[in-house]
Amino acid sequence: MMIERKIYSGWAYTENENEKSGMNYEIYQEIKNKAEVSHVGTGFGHKRYEVIDNPENLSGLEIALICDRGNLCFGYDISGECIRIYTD
Repeated sequence: MMIERKIYSGWAYTENENEKSGMNYEIYQEIKNKAEVSHVGTGFGHKRYEVIDNPENLSGLEIALICDRGNLCFGYDISGECIRIYTD
């Protein structure tokens, strides 16, 4: 089955997870240099990031993909200026 070309958040343990992983990484390769983020902390089951520079106005989902270096298998959320990438 062919999957849609989009970023998949929280794809772990879902149907077509390998394809979703591959699609995320492919998109990450295209956008990884379009914004700058900084790791600012680690908590239970997540890492926290903030945006340093986003000159192309990437979406929160695109920024999260950059933070997680093309993964996003467990998802993310944004609260104010903080982006949380879930690690398990």
